[in-house]
Amino acid sequence: MRGNLVPVIRPGSRFRRLGALLVALALLSAPLPGLAAEPPESVAYSGLTGAGAAFCTLLYAPLKVAYAIGGTVISGLAWAWTLGDTDVSGPILRSAVRGDYVVSPAHLEGRRDLHFVGPQY
Repeated sequence: MRGNLVPVIRPGSRFRRLGALLVALALLSAPLPGLAAEPPESVAYSGLTGAGAAFCTLLYAPLKVAYAIGGTVISGLAWAWTLGDTDVSGPILRSAVRGDYVVSPAHLEGRRDLHFVGPQY
């Protein structure tokens, strides 16, 4: 039986090169702040996003207008039922009429929220 079973790590050995390779890979795989920025928008991307927003608006806008008209009718009925109390009919009207009527590219990209129902004041 040989006397020394523990491997000896010598300068320039495989283990040292493997360690240097692992450190180099770790440093190269770290995210760099300059590379993490948003890529510039291409004309094709901008055009497709605009076309998608226009198509979504064709579907969304009629629903929003119908909701606003229905809310206006309900608000008018609430106003008449309460004998002109705008504290009741006002929030109904504002919720129905306010909000977004058009879908923009910012909505599709998630940079802006799409509000179907207007804010409660």
